[in-house]
Amino acid sequence: MKQLISKNLKVNSLKYLALIPLFLIACKKEPEIKEQKVDTVTTIEKPVDSLSTILKTEKESNQNIVTVDASKMPIRLNLEIKNPDDQLILKLENLNQPKIKGYLKTEKPMNLRFNQIRMPDNTFDGPFGPTIEYDTKQKGEYWLILAKSNMAEGTPVGKFFVKIE
Repeated sequence: MKQLISKNLKVNSLKYLALIPLFLIACKKEPEIKEQKVDTVTTIEKPVDSLSTILKTEKESNQNIVTVDASKMPIRLNLEIKNPDDQLILKLENLNQPKIKGYLKTEKPMNLRFNQIRMPDNTFDGPFGPTIEYDTKQKGEYWLILAKSNMAEGTPVGKFFVKIE
């Protein structure tokens, strides 16, 4: 009789042990899904080295004229000269700072420089090189004229990056 009771206990114990995983699965609570309000308005900050906005571009014979707002310095532009005899005039409107610095960086070797600068009183200065540092004694519109140097070899045709600060 003892063996029969012992055997029944073992079978009952095994039944209960087999039911434990079923109870765990049945009692498992699904995680509550909470609604979260997401702000759909995102602010995108302008990176420091992003390109500046060009206000206007014009073409007059061999001159490509690019106008930018100089009150939003520094100015960074990717530009291109397509013909060897072309000049690029970078018009800086609303310039109101004591000094400007300009840098040219070309994708490949180019014969390109800051040839002249035109002040608001229509006087000119130059020539310069691939960099320019100039004291601006007047407020207003300045022109930076970029073109080839007749005293150097190479082609002025190609893409380049200009930075004015």
